[in-house]
Amino acid sequence: MDVIRALIRTIRRAGLPVAFSSGFNPKPQLAFGPPLPLGVESEAEYFDLELTVALSAEEVAQALKQNLPPGLDVLTVHQLAPKAPSLMAQVTSIDYRFILSRKTPWSDNQVAEWFGALWSRSELPVTKKTPTGEKKVDLRPLWHDYKLDFQNDGLISFRVQVAFGPGGTIRPDDFGSLLAAAFQIEEIRRTAVTFKDGERRQKVH
Repeated sequence: MDVIRALIRTIRRAGLPVAFSSGFNPKPQLAFGPPLPLGVESEAEYFDLELTVALSAEEVAQALKQNLPPGLDVLTVHQLAPKAPSLMAQVTSIDYRFILSRKTPWSDNQVAEWFGALWSRSELPVTKKTPTGEKKVDLRPLWHDYKLDFQNDGLISFRVQVAFGPGGTIRPDDFGSLLAAAFQIEEIRRTAVTFKDGERRQKVH
């Protein structure tokens, strides 16, 4: 929500000719990608913006860059085809990177074996809170891939790719419940979003 508010204020400061919805309470015609969980950094945020006047991608990018608050930067801007599918409808998977420290004096090989065993499990049940109460969810079908890197400072980079769509997704805190016994999470970052065209994007639209 903070990112959305910052972008709306940026667009107003930039003076871009943004289109507004009709009705009693008009709002800027903006559409955002998958919501970013609280406390998670990101280098893969997207939004669609509808304008009333045709501007080049370069003009829009420059206007945004000059007015964004510190910590936010626009990497790329693309002009979309008329009636292009919504961002949310096009997303198929999301990549996250966890930086972990060890709660136990395990070697790198032992850590790799632990994650290999986790990946090999046929089921990964977790309890999720819903508006109607708690329910058990199996995360295994939603977990597509992972990669481990061992850093010189002893920390572990754990990269995961998870599904996103009508069938569900895995939130970072879902992995947190699986990792809690052996690892301390130091940082979480969303690093990429993959769309139906197969393109993995790591840039802000």
